[in-house]
Amino acid sequence: MTQRDDTAVAVTADERHMEEAVSVHVPVSQAPSEPKEAAPTARAKGQRLAALDGLRFLAAVAVVVFHFTGQTPGTMEHIWGRPYQAIFPDSHRYLAFGRLGVDLFFLISGFVICMSAWGRSPRDFFISRVTRLYPMYWIGVLVSTAVIYLFDTPMGHPNPRVIFANLTMLQKPLGVDDLDSVYWTLWPELCFYLTFSIVVWKGLTYTRVAVFAGIWTVAAVLAPAAHLPLLTVLVNPVSAPFFIAGMAFYLMYRFRATPLLWGIVLMSWLLAMHFILTPHGGRLDWDTWHPWRGWLVLTITGFFALIAAIALGWTSRIQWRWLSVAGTMTFPLYLLHDVIGLTVAHHFGDRMDPRLLVVCTVAALVLLAYVVHRLVERPIAKYMRRWLNSASFGLEAPAVRRG
Repeated sequence: MTQRDDTAVAVTADERHMEEAVSVHVPVSQAPSEPKEAAPTARAKGQRLAALDGLRFLAAVAVVVFHFTGQTPGTMEHIWGRPYQAIFPDSHRYLAFGRLGVDLFFLISGFVICMSAWGRSPRDFFISRVTRLYPMYWIGVLVSTAVIYLFDTPMGHPNPRVIFANLTMLQKPLGVDDLDSVYWTLWPELCFYLTFSIVVWKGLTYTRVAVFAGIWTVAAVLAPAAHLPLLTVLVNPVSAPFFIAGMAFYLMYRFRATPLLWGIVLMSWLLAMHFILTPHGGRLDWDTWHPWRGWLVLTITGFFALIAAIALGWTSRIQWRWLSVAGTMTFPLYLLHDVIGLTVAHHFGDRMDPRLLVVCTVAALVLLAYVVHRLVERPIAKYMRRWLNSASFGLEAPAVRRG
């Protein structure tokens, strides 16, 4: 379940499109003018956020393990061919919390997108988002399609139109099922990019981002109450608190913690708790998973605390290169693991120890994610970025070809 470049991020030219979440380089002298109470901190000059990459990778692994070992009893039996009590009797109820890794993704995404968009034009923002999401997403759809149609999988054989709709990444508004269940997280991300692009168009400043966070919070509460379907779809009330808190945390990181920003974070935390604990129409399906509420509160609160630690600079000493490498594998791992991994479990679940099978499968998927990122995704994204950077985004007719 599930995300997400170069101008504002101090990384190598080859890796800019995949590592936007890990560093920022904006000289204070060039930063947009801000209120005196929110002057940029020294951290805004440039620092690699390896801790953020590490969290992103852990969130992805948590989701991967959840899909293999912690899903609902009916799903587990369908995949493994036997009830979960026979394969993961003690660990199932704990590993089921891996589904919450998606919420950590959204928190990180709010932080990262705000960071990577700072000082960029709408054109640059658009190109960075397209080249960040679509190349790996298309690879994921094509790989999943090949696995589904070439092997006996627990997913069945969807109608071909499902595949075409999924390639657009707009299957939700089209009313088409996700080819892979993990794709549901991409629609909230797209809506976030669309709404945040308004602020990017005006130019990011402390005040504009803070005001945007406040307006989005109000809209996320009022849109469903006012029965405004289009606005509800755009603001994504269930996911919004995590994106909003992530933006506020980035403002803390770039400038400093202020009562206003802590107020935004607190309101976001309260709304996140509301949607997590809502019986119907909230973040979770209580008919299929009903853990102790206290563990949910502690887990989500822990996520907020971890991002707060990064925002306040408490993790600045963490600079391990391998965490940054792990961060580049997060998106490929997230998009590739579900169909491939569950097909492996479906075929070999009764031929070897399930725990060993899960460990080996996760390790193999991590390796596959690294190879796909290095050899396939990165070259495609690099070509797309070069092509888009040379393209005209105006509505004027292209020059007439002569000869």
